[in-house]
Amino acid sequence: MRTNDRSGHVVAVVGGVGATSGVLRTYASVVEDMAGLETRVIASDYGLHDLAPDIGAVVLVRTAPERAQRLRDSLTGLPVVTDQDTTAIALAAAVHNTLSRIGRAPEASRIVIAGARTMPALCPLLLAAGIGDITTWNPRDAMVFPLRRIAADADAVINLVGGGGRFAWPRHDTPAVIVPDPGRDPLLALPGLLRALTQDSFIQLTVDVQHACAMALAAVTPSGHQLPRWPEPSLVTQIADAAAAPRHPQGDPR
Repeated sequence: MRTNDRSGHVVAVVGGVGATSGVLRTYASVVEDMAGLETRVIASDYGLHDLAPDIGAVVLVRTAPERAQRLRDSLTGLPVVTDQDTTAIALAAAVHNTLSRIGRAPEASRIVIAGARTMPALCPLLLAAGIGDITTWNPRDAMVFPLRRIAADADAVINLVGGGGRFAWPRHDTPAVIVPDPGRDPLLALPGLLRALTQDSFIQLTVDVQHACAMALAAVTPSGHQLPRWPEPSLVTQIADAAAAPRHPQGDPR
């Protein structure tokens, strides 16, 4: 078991089975350029058994949720952020912006998560955002519960499984469909979140912190868009401040 007081200043960008070297370099570049943190790329998540003492945080890229949880449990005291954590933040922001655009309050809305098993962090985050009705659906349900029937009266569908065939639904304006962009969405909140986690050892990656980051991301999204186009310095600062907000409520000294 590893313990860490976050005295390290390097972020380890670690690849799971599906992460290419190009993907890992993109993550490392965004973290260095946007958050100002030094990075070290580790090609495989099997290389986490002997991390150097200067590692202050770990980013897991394309590691299966079950394995990511085991790795997180083994790295006690060290912040571990997965691309699924930050994609969930982006999707929660996209849901907020989509509901605002169609004039639906979160508590009166129904959201379907198609492929919910692939992103277990998303449902708790949407609950924290106040969504009143969440239906989870997975491809194994398709024979008995076709997705287009499940989604018929939803306000929005978060599509984590792709489209076509028995997973498809008619093309019309409702429900709104939210599809993650794997080349952008995980990177939007990542630099600011890492800055907060590495600067304050008391900040933890909780659902409240993720929700605060999602609301900050939603607030800076250009009108008519679900999400910003790419992380930029002002967004990094806003996300870092949002991540610290649950620890430092308004009026409390920092």
